[in-house]
Amino acid sequence: MSGASRPPFFIVGSDRSGTTMLRLILDRAGPSIPPETMFITDFAGAWHKGSGLEDHDAACELTRKVWHHPRVNLWGLEGEPEMPPKGLSHREAFRWAVEQPFLAYMRREGKEWWADKTPPHIDHIPFLADVFPGAQFIELVRDGRDVALSIMGLPFGGNNAWVTGKRWAHCIREGAKARAERPGDMIMVRYEDLVHEPEREVRRVSEFLGIPYDEDMLHVEKTDMSKLQADQAKWFSNLWGGINQTAVGKWHTKMSQGDQRVFLAAAGPELAMHGYDFGGLEPVAPSKPTATRWEVTNFGHRVINMVKLRIITERGRELKWVVARRLARR
Repeated sequence: MSGASRPPFFIVGSDRSGTTMLRLILDRAGPSIPPETMFITDFAGAWHKGSGLEDHDAACELTRKVWHHPRVNLWGLEGEPEMPPKGLSHREAFRWAVEQPFLAYMRREGKEWWADKTPPHIDHIPFLADVFPGAQFIELVRDGRDVALSIMGLPFGGNNAWVTGKRWAHCIREGAKARAERPGDMIMVRYEDLVHEPEREVRRVSEFLGIPYDEDMLHVEKTDMSKLQADQAKWFSNLWGGINQTAVGKWHTKMSQGDQRVFLAAAGPELAMHGYDFGGLEPVAPSKPTATRWEVTNFGHRVINMVKLRIITERGRELKWVVARRLARR
């Protein structure tokens, strides 16, 4: 079977934790890393059935469905996917189907190895490791209060410190669990360490992946903007100033003490796990009625933003997949 020269690696973590920056750093070193995918887990149901794809017609149909997923369409790949050979097992056929877009993107980039940068894959590491034996994982961790400030200003994620704190804490726990289960296949990088000591941290990641370190990897400001999805480039404007520390510790001045205390109540142990200080404050958890109100308000906010982003801006191109992901997470 045709394929890449080695198993892929996956960059995971909470949204707004520096995963795009690390993607662009490592993409300069050799592996081909396309924009966020989501489609591997969108088709996870076919994998979990355990059988069916050994039928060649079914395997071909899945390959076509993956190739025409709205995320893949944004990559501008030409033609149709390479169809699987006959005689594949169910697992081999699934891997064939979901890998074809990566391989086509890789070949267009003139490379021999692909990787993936999709933060929500932090929830699916066992599945991805099962699909791609030998895969490696890099977890990005950033102070959750800075993550919350960034997310609350974008058309996805939570709209208050309580819900963003709970989601961030969940991601931290998932990362810790995965690292404990596969210590040789997964490492953690703190965003703050990456921007303060970029050479040291990129060398460490390069050694983990088994790729030569090159100083040019650090020059993300030279990256072709086409590497980013066109309608999302504005979300990453800070990257074009190169690796810098301007986004570190914004919570000290941009987040109210009330929100800081609430965030500590939602994610204090997870902040402490990675050495983040509490700013001299104590956590203050909301009452049950207040927490419920915040959850309900956030839900309404998410629905409004989904309409604006997924229906108006994106013209519904990914709506059914987004709804399915939300329902699966509940």
